[in-house]
Amino acid sequence: MIKYKWCVCDMDGTLLNSDGLISKENEVALKKLKKLGLEVIIATGRVDLMVTPFIKQLGLKGPVISCNGGLIRNIETGEVIYSKIMDKITVKKIINYCINFDIKYIIYTAEIVYYNENNPLGKKYENLNKSLSKDEQLPMKYIDKKIIENINDIDALKILLVCEKHEEVMLLEKFFSKYDDLTVVSSGKCLLDIMASNISKGNALEILSQKLQVDLSEVIVFGDNYNDMEMLECVGMPIAMENAVEDIKFQAKYITKSNNESGIAYAINNYILQE
Repeated sequence: MIKYKWCVCDMDGTLLNSDGLISKENEVALKKLKKLGLEVIIATGRVDLMVTPFIKQLGLKGPVISCNGGLIRNIETGEVIYSKIMDKITVKKIINYCINFDIKYIIYTAEIVYYNENNPLGKKYENLNKSLSKDEQLPMKYIDKKIIENINDIDALKILLVCEKHEEVMLLEKFFSKYDDLTVVSSGKCLLDIMASNISKGNALEILSQKLQVDLSEVIVFGDNYNDMEMLECVGMPIAMENAVEDIKFQAKYITKSNNESGIAYAINNYILQE
């Protein structure tokens, strides 16, 4: 009898391969866990609106942790279990800073995603929408001057800064970490996530475990980057991907194969089901 109740998966660099897809091997392995009675939960830096196709692929019906823990929403009922929006004055300061220094950014809200001009990630999601059915498409809006003037009307859960070099990420992380009301963490080589204070996937997982009365020692977590750190620290079975940053590997009980080698499936078949 398997001793775990939840299997929590980060998306980018973990569950998804470099083509942005869930491999057949990962899908089969996770569905195997579901048949054994485990709940599979996605915990992502993206907003949950961005992962609808993957939720469908895996047949998930419960909570999704998104925006690095800024939002927990039941994907089937739409019930918001937890959310924490950013301070509106601080949001305005961040956006003005981005405008002044020509930094590409994306604003995540619970209903829509905003992106600025010539944003490579915004263009990527625009193009992806063209290949998706209407119910799977991400609600997006180009952020023009009118929206910027009315930025106080936006309930931002997260602002993602899209940089060209990792050095830029490090400098911006240092700058925005000075704000007491912000949580700042790198989620990729050229990506910086900015959320409200005390937001993390680990914190969200603790909130969810208390609400649904699941002991965190009975939770498996897969992750690869700094925004997964708190999750790996608080659960009974932390597993890092081969492609993970070194700090995440130090936190893990096991290091599985990379996200391009169906590392989640490998860990489930060789570690979890063998215990």
